[in-house]
Amino acid sequence: MRYDITNIEIEDYLLDLMPPRDKVLTELEERARVHGLSLVGPVQGQFLYLQTLSMNARKALEIGITTGYAAIYLLRALKQTNGHLTAIERHADRVTLAREIVANEKMNDYISILPGEWSEILPTLETGFDLIFLDVLRSAANEGQATEALELCVPLLRPGGVLIADNVLCSAQVLEEDAPPVVRGIQQFNKRLMGHEQLESVIIPLRDGVAICRKK
Repeated sequence: MRYDITNIEIEDYLLDLMPPRDKVLTELEERARVHGLSLVGPVQGQFLYLQTLSMNARKALEIGITTGYAAIYLLRALKQTNGHLTAIERHADRVTLAREIVANEKMNDYISILPGEWSEILPTLETGFDLIFLDVLRSAANEGQATEALELCVPLLRPGGVLIADNVLCSAQVLEEDAPPVVRGIQQFNKRLMGHEQLESVIIPLRDGVAICRKK
């Protein structure tokens, strides 16, 4: 059973090349380490920042805000594009933390945090998002939820909009034939997005695997 995506020394090398993070990001990294929380990390955070900025995204959606770490990178780009982030999170404690961090960063005007289940909230949102960051695949409740999330996201994107999904290689467990339900769901998700009639997609082995999809 393999759990490596890239050589760990390469991961450390890339991390060492990153500029030092400021206080808010450093504290979130430490919080994630202490509490065992998922974190995109500075390399992927910078990727999200540059992707948002380079496409001049103004309407963005994050599904699964966790500690607010990725949201900070997204918001720092959206502040420059005069954009807005809508974020969905089902865990009340994470919503509280994210709101506190955003307030401390004086970015309240650039974000709306919607507490609740993404499966219930996504169908209620207006369409036309430039960028969607999907970060709930590892926490799916059943085998079919990952693909359900994909099908709910695609209609929300504008033509030319970009969907970025995290954890699509799931610590290399997607290689396993007898995978647990959550991993089987991610395997199905990957097949669907790569063959989706409305998307042009690629999966890259960044951190835990990142899918980048452009709506036709």
